[in-house]
Amino acid sequence: MRIDEICRDAGETEPFDYIISANNFEHLPNPIKFLQACGRVLNSGGFLSIVVPDKSGCLDFYRPRTSLTAWIEAFFEERERPTCAQIFEQVSMIARGAGEEASAASFSFVAERNLREAFEDWARQRVENDETYFDVHCSAFTPNSFRLLLTDAYFLGLSPFIVEEVIDDKVQGGSYAHLRLDSYKTFSEPETAAHYARRQDILQKVIEDEASVIENERSCQIFESMSQRYGRARLDRAFAMARAFELLLRRRDVKLVKPYLALKTSVLFDPAFYAERVWFAGDAAMHYLLHGANEGLDPGPFFSTNGYLRQNPDVAQSGMNPLAHYELFGRKEGRKPALR
Repeated sequence: MRIDEICRDAGETEPFDYIISANNFEHLPNPIKFLQACGRVLNSGGFLSIVVPDKSGCLDFYRPRTSLTAWIEAFFEERERPTCAQIFEQVSMIARGAGEEASAASFSFVAERNLREAFEDWARQRVENDETYFDVHCSAFTPNSFRLLLTDAYFLGLSPFIVEEVIDDKVQGGSYAHLRLDSYKTFSEPETAAHYARRQDILQKVIEDEASVIENERSCQIFESMSQRYGRARLDRAFAMARAFELLLRRRDVKLVKPYLALKTSVLFDPAFYAERVWFAGDAAMHYLLHGANEGLDPGPFFSTNGYLRQNPDVAQSGMNPLAHYELFGRKEGRKPALR
């Protein structure tokens, strides 16, 4: 937060053209102080580019969005470290992938079971006046809530930066904010009206973001429930097993048996849908396993081949069939299917 002092102490007397802040902004106890300090070491028109995680896809999943109120309070208090309240919120609400605990009714994340421990640490810190610096996410954002904070801070004269753009990177699960150094200014009446119109649009997008997260999670729950019921019924599994060995042993590649069976019994694989979109002779699941996924074809109306690979670069690098990976490993690891 004292980047201006750091530059001065390092003998850097000339202003910079740009600053990159990658995955540290959310840790700052006093974000406004940081923004103002960056403004003092940049050329006019210089850029501050910030990378932050999206709370809907990381350990902050269950935490509330940070408000401008919290930023202003930290600024007025000249805060230098996370508060006990922020530490408690992080530790007591920290989320991880559902993994083995995933069920047909669960989100992709589960909260760690450490509520009592977090409370006891807070009580101990009060009694002992513990000054140890405990690093946490002091702020939690969605892409549009981050845009709102930065835009409002500029309007109130708390930040000298104009928000040029905020990019939502759904693959990496974060946001890229590009801010241009302007100045502290007084808004005219037309500029004020324009700000409030823009602000209302961002506010609505914040709500739409949260609704979209819930909708995607609910869709995933529906498919998970269908998959579990379908799996319990074990429909045609004996036939599928025989067919798998017949086809795959003919290719002399036994390693394809499990992926084939995963596709054949997946509720997300729709042979009729697939057959309408590609010409092939024979077994639809076999064609998708050996050829279709490599061509970017989707196995059904509710699963995106390329979307799943974008969400999971490690699967793309491994070369494994995306739907087979989801059925065999992804669900257990808490990964989400990519919906079309």
